[in-house]
Amino acid sequence: MKSLAAVNVRDAVLDTVTRGLVYPWAMEILSPTEVLVTEIRGTLQRIDLRDGSRTEISGLPAIPSGKGQLGLMDIALHPEFETNRLLYFTHAAESSEAPGHYTTALSRGRLNGSALENVERLLTAEPFTRAPANLGGAIAFDTAGYLYVGIGDRTVNTRAQDLSSLHGKILRLMDDGSIPADNPFVGVADVDARIYASGVRNTQGLVFDTLSGQLFQTEHGPMGGDEVNIIEAGLNYGWPTITYGANYTTEKIGLGTRHEGMQQPLYYYLPSIAASPVTLYRGDMFPEWEGHLLVGALRGAHVSKLALVDGQVRSERGILVEAKGRFRDIKVADDGSLLLLVQNGGRLLRLRRDPQLSNDATKARDGSTLYRQLCSSCHSAEVPGAPNIDVPADWEGRLALGLDVLYQNTLDGIGDMPARGLCENCSDAEIRSAVEFMLKRVALARDQGVPKDQ
Repeated sequence: MKSLAAVNVRDAVLDTVTRGLVYPWAMEILSPTEVLVTEIRGTLQRIDLRDGSRTEISGLPAIPSGKGQLGLMDIALHPEFETNRLLYFTHAAESSEAPGHYTTALSRGRLNGSALENVERLLTAEPFTRAPANLGGAIAFDTAGYLYVGIGDRTVNTRAQDLSSLHGKILRLMDDGSIPADNPFVGVADVDARIYASGVRNTQGLVFDTLSGQLFQTEHGPMGGDEVNIIEAGLNYGWPTITYGANYTTEKIGLGTRHEGMQQPLYYYLPSIAASPVTLYRGDMFPEWEGHLLVGALRGAHVSKLALVDGQVRSERGILVEAKGRFRDIKVADDGSLLLLVQNGGRLLRLRRDPQLSNDATKARDGSTLYRQLCSSCHSAEVPGAPNIDVPADWEGRLALGLDVLYQNTLDGIGDMPARGLCENCSDAEIRSAVEFMLKRVALARDQGVPKDQ
């Protein structure tokens, strides 16, 4: 796959586990051989990863769907699922007093074979509104057993800054829906104590990284400005006061992109990719991606790989465009392979390495190829601190250092560039050839002028 070759993965294959799911939304891994997949129409499927067969789980409540984003959304297993069998899910709920008015709800049940039993509602994020959009719905547990729930702004963006409203917030709950005693707004007058963080628009992905202890979130922006955030207690993430997006009428929203007391995103997308799921890769199969963020794109129809190094995104690459679909969820399997839920065709895919392709993968690349695949993401882009290969002035003083010094700096890392330039499995010879290519290009650009597309 060309998109993976561009990030130096040349021995991977993309298998189709099953197809024909009806508008799949999210999944959860049950075991090395089974996953659960939600369908927006209000159904839950149990899928065997070995043969793709599936069984519908009975016992879910009636869930409104068929309009906009209404339906069954995210799913999560209780941290002690193996013993208590508790399953949590978010879904749209309709008001019993005002038909045609909806909100986001959280329920749980006990999975017994192919049936969900003792289903109970834990949260109803009132008020109900007519809007069938911006429900949010992403959920995730942390290692302490707290449950985080993303509630969308329900298209009334001012509610994201209203601490008496659950809309436009990240909530933190006990596993029974009650309020943790150490939530940031417990005891604060006129503030809903379930709120953990505010100022979010439409949370589509939440993942807790057990190694770093950080909670990562993705959200849809308006026209532009999809965000990836690290969610922390009591912080305000700015929507709609600050945003990198604009109204669909192209008019400015809020005060701009920065304001005192409001958090900047870890990363944002312009134009929007309709960022949906997010996962942080921890696994053995793709060690070069260890600690990197993988963000699924709906409109963009790819997976955005964000190289996260020392708390900063050092590069972004769109991969898996070959799947040709809207990525609804991404999970890392026990063996390190990736499970990918694609809306188009209702497909569940698995990305894995194929040992039979490993011989081809070890063939050395020349400097030009390596530059295009990796180095160009910083040195042919406007990345702060990274000298542009087509701007000789950026390299003043560097050329005088000579090949050997620059080569060693690349191996060791310098400034914001990590060791080996984000290419952990590049050979020393490949790295040297890339440095040689770059120095020749810069010298030519300085002395003669070289077209950017050469």
